[in-house]
Amino acid sequence: MHTVSPPATILVTGANGFLGLWQVRELLNRGYRVRGSVRSADKGERIKTLLHEKQPLVEDRFEYIVVPDITKDGAFDEAVTGVDSIIHGASPITLWAKDPQELIAPAVGGTTAVLKSALKHGTTVRRVVITGSVVTMMRTDAPPGVYDENDWNDYAVREVERLGKDASGASKYDASKVLAERGKSAWEFYNAQKHEVPWDLTSIGPSFVFGPLPEDPASPDEMVTTASLLWSSFFKDPKPAMRYPPCFNYVDVRDVTEAFIRALEVEAAGGERIVATARAVTWQDWLDAARDLGLLPLLEKEDPNAPKGPLPTASNAKSQRLLGIKYKSLQETVKDTVADFASRGWLKHLGA
Repeated sequence: MHTVSPPATILVTGANGFLGLWQVRELLNRGYRVRGSVRSADKGERIKTLLHEKQPLVEDRFEYIVVPDITKDGAFDEAVTGVDSIIHGASPITLWAKDPQELIAPAVGGTTAVLKSALKHGTTVRRVVITGSVVTMMRTDAPPGVYDENDWNDYAVREVERLGKDASGASKYDASKVLAERGKSAWEFYNAQKHEVPWDLTSIGPSFVFGPLPEDPASPDEMVTTASLLWSSFFKDPKPAMRYPPCFNYVDVRDVTEAFIRALEVEAAGGERIVATARAVTWQDWLDAARDLGLLPLLEKEDPNAPKGPLPTASNAKSQRLLGIKYKSLQETVKDTVADFASRGWLKHLGA
């Protein structure tokens, strides 16, 4: 059996990120012990402070370990020792990198480092769950269609190989995720070593992740997650043409957190590549949902440039079948995210 259950100890890399913090909090809520890897002690202490403020009864089951350079050989040797399973999510997320290696080196190197450490020192590890992405499957050079776990975005890799620094920001990010999952750093590495390790490998590929914040930024301007896109679109920037991308697949952060935890607990998830996504949307869909819920202070006219035809779509059929995930509606995500903004006092000046 490669599955785990509470009170097992789970290593969460990138524990201070948007998704990482949700994973830490939910694992603790369910009775697990959590070891979080962070780049600095300040980030680890910040997690402990948040837990003390929000979940004081579970903070004693959390510890952090500092991994300043996730690409260094042996970086996770200490972190993996004595844990029962690993969720690896530490990887850069940006569409503005100038050099592709700004993304590829840490994405590939970090994944490789985790697996090498698990190979050497993970004698108690039962399963490693890595964070993929729908961008590893969905090709930007093809017409809109439905993509699933059998697809690979080789186009992005070829685009970066051909253009280098002149490739688009999206292609650089997409290529980093493809290379981290498909190449020697994940599935190829695991398949070459699986005869000598006690653990198996699973990848969860989220789409664009939205939802309530797991932390406490002092103001909307300090948000660095997708929540800042909703804040800007709903309450700050009235120009639809300024939003990027025009259409995308999205998932609620609470649903993708659930997918990761079930990937640890469901035996059949071992050795599988699984998409975690709700549906394909445009920014107009978000505005319509907010307007229908009465959450926008002003009605916004429909964006004439919003895509009208079929949208590129990632299939969530496997996650529903294998993990039993039931995805929240767009309205639920919008309502709860705006309620989170309101609970922080950010909407008072809008009369909301």
